Amino acid sequence: MPIKLKVARTAKELDDIFRLRYDVYVSERNKFSEKRATCDGRIVDHFDALPGVANVVAYDGDTAIASFRVNKDSPFGLAPEKYFDFTEVRAGLAVCSEGLASVPCVVSCSMLAIRKRWRRKRNVILALFKTVTAVMHGLGATHVFGASSAETFSIYRRLGCEAIAPEQWVESVGDKLIPLMGPFDKIFTWAFGQNALKAKYFWLDNYCAQFETILLSPGEVLFRENDRAERVYSIERGGVTLSRKGPDQKDLVIAELGQGALFGELAIFDDEQRSTTATAAMNTQMITIERSHLLDIIHNEPWKADQLLEHFAHRLRKTDHLALVQQFAPQTSRVSYALEQLWNSAKIEVGRSPTRILQMDAEPIARQIARRAQVRESEVRRVLEMRRVSGGLDYSDSVVRFFRSPSSEGVMSVNTSH
Repeated sequence: MPIKLKVARTAKELDDIFRLRYDVYVSERNKFSEKRATCDGRIVDHFDALPGVANVVAYDGDTAIASFRVNKDSPFGLAPEKYFDFTEVRAGLAVCSEGLASVPCVVSCSMLAIRKRWRRKRNVILALFKTVTAVMHGLGATHVFGASSAETFSIYRRLGCEAIAPEQWVESVGDKLIPLMGPFDKIFTWAFGQNALKAKYFWLDNYCAQFETILLSPGEVLFRENDRAERVYSIERGGVTLSRKGPDQKDLVIAELGQGALFGELAIFDDEQRSTTATAAMNTQMITIERSHLLDIIHNEPWKADQLLEHFAHRLRKTDHLALVQQFAPQTSRVSYALEQLWNSAKIEVGRSPTRILQMDAEPIARQIARRAQVRESEVRRVLEMRRVSGGLDYSDSVVRFFRSPSSEGVMSVNTSH
């Protein structure tokens, strides 16, 4: 079952968060004094009721498994300022902003809670932090304040945050905390990449509380052919295969989608049935929004439809290209084309660029490529072995490691201008 992350919008979702905090902080970790928790098993404070608050929550099925709170600055201050004095930091920000057209916009992150079973699931933690970063981006953040326990401080340091004072025992929390501050641009770069602010991310440019994040495992189905189309999706990480049943009831691959792809877009124009089945080709993270909420964005700001039209044109070109490859190209070229799509979805290995690595656990890699390329599995293994010998890649049943782009070894070119 997919894991879903969203900004809490209902009383039930908020109540799930307050109970989750109690379960994690009090029951699991024996933190916080009883004064901070209600008698019926909740942790909530006045920062949950202030304007400019957003609580991100992750669900596995019906179970709330993780949450993180974001507050925009207000006359009441921010949550970390309950425990630490940020006066000098605020004064420094004010001095740095003198003469600038805009003043600093400070936000805080607090009340990070993750159930023990999911604490080591890296994809859940990364998705939670990335979603929170998108929320802060929507609030116009320039700087972030926080207070971290010593055991989690290394996470925030990797995001670009720095301690502003030594750790200190906080009696009401029952833990040693470290006050921290970070420039938002560093956190944003960590979450979305060096060129993210220059890129055209429709969902990020228009982020609102109605967007949700979905985490899929390899082979997990997002929607099936003939399901009702009610949502639009954008792939943030991983890849999705779109397929439909042919006359012989075999699955025909219609498109291979990777990072940045927008799909399910026909739901914008109608709420008819899906024409394809969408299946995760690997561990995949995507953003989704309901048709009605997306139509509201376009209705209120019509010029934003241009971004969507650009996505549609790109999708049509890619789908057209794939159809031509599958119809007319020889088997070797079809495999090469499929490898190029996998290269585009693979993750760059830290410190080993241009080496990229891709984990595909649903079934043996050769079998997955054969189905995508519409060729025999033996042909796929022949091409993979040739590329292994030439030093282009290495692979096992579940992992492929590219040492250079497959296109550098002669992927066929198909002319799609017709």
